[in-house]
Amino acid sequence: MYHIIVNPSSKSGLAKKQWKELKKILDDKKVTYIVHFTKSEKDLKNYTHSVTDRLLFEHNACPNRLIVLGGDGTLNCVLNAIDDLEHTIVSYMPTGTSNDFARATGISTDPTGAVSALKKGGVTRHTDVGLVRFGRKQRRFAVSCGIGFDAATCDEVMRTPAKNLFNRLGLGRLIYCAIALKQLISLEHVSCDLYLDDKPPIHFNRLLFASFMQLPYEGGGFMLCPNADSGDGLLEICVASNLTALQALPIFPLALSGKHTDKDGIHMYRARNIRIVTSKPLCVHTDGEVCGHHSELVLSTLENGLNYRK
Repeated sequence: MYHIIVNPSSKSGLAKKQWKELKKILDDKKVTYIVHFTKSEKDLKNYTHSVTDRLLFEHNACPNRLIVLGGDGTLNCVLNAIDDLEHTIVSYMPTGTSNDFARATGISTDPTGAVSALKKGGVTRHTDVGLVRFGRKQRRFAVSCGIGFDAATCDEVMRTPAKNLFNRLGLGRLIYCAIALKQLISLEHVSCDLYLDDKPPIHFNRLLFASFMQLPYEGGGFMLCPNADSGDGLLEICVASNLTALQALPIFPLALSGKHTDKDGIHMYRARNIRIVTSKPLCVHTDGEVCGHHSELVLSTLENGLNYRK
């Protein structure tokens, strides 16, 4: 039995079309499933929690099986709602704008391939899951967590009315680029201290952003951390600081191929336990989902990661 979670608003409603294609294939191949169309983030959370309850594995003696249709944000919400990570297997069909998890792990957007993997048993893989704590709250992430410029860009993209139109036209990345340029020009720089494992803090006078990555890509294909390995228990870190808008502009295109890492103002690190403290609260995101404004983050990886099929 598969529990299928569909975010009908993913990519401004284009996920509905892909669900119809997947449904036909599932029915033709006689796959047993229950489908749930999410009405809100709270609804998604409640449903995911109910079908991944720890007691279900003890009762059924078989893993909880989820199929998720949506973008990186939908996958992030599911990841944060799974009660029993150890005994849950997720099959993911990317239908979002960024799809960075699928890009990094080689997951196809083809419904036929996805169902074939289910019927043949597929290959179960494992990826580390990041955890960020801010105040009394915490949130998991599969791709990345960011503070500063990248998070502020995600925040404005989610709120702009033009996003739906551009997604329908297949030009969703243009919205990200336009808003990123606006944020780059207007974002106020602040100072910060970065603590990596047991080492002394690293101070930055003017922070543009800091990204803490499980996988190489974020933001729809920007390879911020080319060497990120989601199986080593570490987080890769990309920090941009002391850059004016004019200095930063030529660096961003290089990040599409990971050739930015040796440029002035770009700092690359790797650590197991991380703490960052900024001089004023900045916007924070996990997998593109905005988590408010915070001035202190504590990051690490979970002991139990995510099991997924491809």
